[in-house]
Amino acid sequence: MNVILTSDIMSPDKRQLNSQNGFVDKIHEYVDDINCLYIPSNPYRQFLTNTISSHHKRAFEKSGFTVKSWDVFSLFQKNKLKKLISNANLIILAGGHVPTQNKFFHDINLKQCIKDYKGLVIGISAGSMNSATEVYAQPEKLGEVKSPNYERFLEGLAITDITVLPHYKDVKDQRLDNQRIMEDVTLPDSYGKVFYAIEDGAFIVSTENKIYGNCYVIKDGNIKKVCNTGQSVNLRGVN
Repeated sequence: MNVILTSDIMSPDKRQLNSQNGFVDKIHEYVDDINCLYIPSNPYRQFLTNTISSHHKRAFEKSGFTVKSWDVFSLFQKNKLKKLISNANLIILAGGHVPTQNKFFHDINLKQCIKDYKGLVIGISAGSMNSATEVYAQPEKLGEVKSPNYERFLEGLAITDITVLPHYKDVKDQRLDNQRIMEDVTLPDSYGKVFYAIEDGAFIVSTENKIYGNCYVIKDGNIKKVCNTGQSVNLRGVN
């Protein structure tokens, strides 16, 4: 399968796909006429999921894609998941709360169901994070930093070995539970690990090992910018 990891697929005005860094052109390389399976982060927030999914569908249409089918996965379809995947040439893993989505993916056995898929997967935010073999669930809700029960490293879908941290521009100065989320939490967690922090508009094509747009490598307590807007670099040459 081909995997594109994003922070946000929408343009700044939220009306169409973000064409920055060649994102729309890159999708066209893999698919034009779309049969999409849209997998949410929280199966119990169906109204919100349907609203966001419809917004994303219109964005694809406005960006020049023909949408032939667009299925939004729900829990009652659990026994049909393999068939839904086999009928799709695009799977979107939606954004949301990383641990909630991670548990949902385990509950529906998505890792096993998706392993032989041959089409394109686009991860959005949490969906990109949960695509990894090892997921770094950077705390995002009150209490998660200080909770002894909060697990920051989780088993993911293993459709990529790239650990993504989305929305870097928004997250880098955030504080949570009286801690600086980057300096006090993520940098110490990065020893022996490699995280790729991307800004909205940037993306990583896992199957090409390439980064497009603003991206930072976080490793062994340090942050280094490795790619800029309008550029692309080989992922394996930036560590």
